[in-house]
Amino acid sequence: MKTEKTSLAIKKTLRRKLSGLGRKEPFMEGTLVTVHRRCGRPNCKCATGGPTHTAHILTTKVKAKTKALYVPVDMVEEVGRWGAQYRRLKVQIKEVCACCEQLVRLHAKEKRAAKRKAGQSR
Repeated sequence: MKTEKTSLAIKKTLRRKLSGLGRKEPFMEGTLVTVHRRCGRPNCKCATGGPTHTAHILTTKVKAKTKALYVPVDMVEEVGRWGAQYRRLKVQIKEVCACCEQLVRLHAKEKRAAKRKAGQSR
């Protein structure tokens, strides 16, 4: 089927890109929320067993606007893990950035100290 080939191609591309980042687990930005909505049909006996319907939505901000993505029920756990992985990765990136900033500041400080020392020895 065409859909399966497309899905397989996307999964292959994902694995290649993750390996380029040195990662195995996928990650995805966003917040997974569960929304309960009232059904407009009288006497609704849907799969939820009541007059409300449950939907799972992944929300992200793009250019100051909220973007929503419907998440199928059978993917909720997986998408939740991807979100958790993204948050862990984001923390690690901030820690690496902090270390790099410290290196830059330390280099400048050492350079100034070496300059002062060279000026004193004349």
